[in-house]
Amino acid sequence: MRTSITLTLVAAATAAGLTFVAARSAVGLPPPLNPSASPSMEPPAAYPSPVVSGPGAQAVDCATIPRLGSGVLPQDAGGEFVAYGADTITRCDTLLETPGPAVAPPEVLHRAESVAAFVQLLNTLPAPQTDQACLRVAFTDQLSFVVTFAPETRRRPLVIVVDRNCAALLVTENLATRVRSYATLDPMPLFEQLYRDQPPS
Repeated sequence: MRTSITLTLVAAATAAGLTFVAARSAVGLPPPLNPSASPSMEPPAAYPSPVVSGPGAQAVDCATIPRLGSGVLPQDAGGEFVAYGADTITRCDTLLETPGPAVAPPEVLHRAESVAAFVQLLNTLPAPQTDQACLRVAFTDQLSFVVTFAPETRRRPLVIVVDRNCAALLVTENLATRVRSYATLDPMPLFEQLYRDQPPS
């Protein structure tokens, strides 16, 4: 008798659920969300794009760079760190607390040869060693590089976050994080040199 009552309740609940979905569709409301569904064929982004498109240009809003929880490095997903074909690279200093000290304005590397040279250096950096140490310094700002691609490539910008405590670079794309160590080769001086040597935009 108890089994019969349970089956009756389950059937009634299922019918009620179907009726609820049908009623929502009838009045123009969307059906309940399915967490695994994606509205497009592209994998969901890990964070909103920091790039604001303007007429004939792309500007990077450094204030929208996601904050990194420093101290522990995630596992490296492997693969090429930055895809070739980058259009510009913007160096950002983002305040981690407000009010805080003034930070330098963004520096944009736009000359094609300079962008390619910096990307090439980034792609030569190794993954961190398993015993690579991380410090516990509380920085007031976060350094990052935003890599943008030509609009016709339809590639999303990449945000490379610099973890100064762990001497590592991190980029998250399609929910996978790639990690590279700069403990033995610091790419920041090359960026500064390339930025100073390029002609004004």
